[in-house]
Amino acid sequence: MRVPIGIIISLGVILTVGTLPVRAQVSDSQVAALVEALRRAAPQTGGTDDGFYSDWQVMPDNIPRWSKACIGRELSPTEFEASPDLARSVLTCVMRDVMRDEYNASGNDEMLAVRRSASWWMRGDPSQYNSPEIAAYIQKVVSAYQEQQGAAAATTPSSPPAAQAPQSSEFDRYMAAGYEATQQGDYATALLYFQRALDERPNNPYAQRAIQNVEQYRTNTSGEASGNSQPNSQPNSQ
Repeated sequence: MRVPIGIIISLGVILTVGTLPVRAQVSDSQVAALVEALRRAAPQTGGTDDGFYSDWQVMPDNIPRWSKACIGRELSPTEFEASPDLARSVLTCVMRDVMRDEYNASGNDEMLAVRRSASWWMRGDPSQYNSPEIAAYIQKVVSAYQEQQGAAAATTPSSPPAAQAPQSSEFDRYMAAGYEATQQGDYATALLYFQRALDERPNNPYAQRAIQNVEQYRTNTSGEASGNSQPNSQPNSQ
């Protein structure tokens, strides 16, 4: 039986979208609304052992590749499903690139970009957004997206776009993940998260200081290891 979530099947799309010469700009709120809409619209098979993972019903083969590209380490499907926040962060990273591409393809038509993104998610082919076979699913995504955007507009104070930029939820998620990795002694992963946070908010002093601290921790750890008679020991390993 064909499950209507061939979705997440695009085996190379995400790794190549960055080569486009011109990229449309999409806001954090638009990407967040799309990711939440995909979660709400995800077809449910009715079983817990259906071979798909998380509320987004992600195919397992995509999880290690996407997590490696987005957070610098491969997550197993079980890890992905066990952490909804981490799963959302990875999918936000994935869908940001997809939505930018579909904005370009749609001539900056927001709702057409959403429809094309939903088609990519379901079929791996954004051009099928008018297919009768997935029409109900596409409309469900669109409705959920509009609901999310409407709720965000109702709760956001009126102010210039530049004043809203620092409220990026992605920055907060990357910083929190970086601090957690630091506490676990996983400095390489922590550094990656903090660098991604700095990408979200260039010149942010907290992200810069966190990067400096982690680099110092790595230096100190390396020095301790070099003075130990067991050069392969990892004092911070779990």
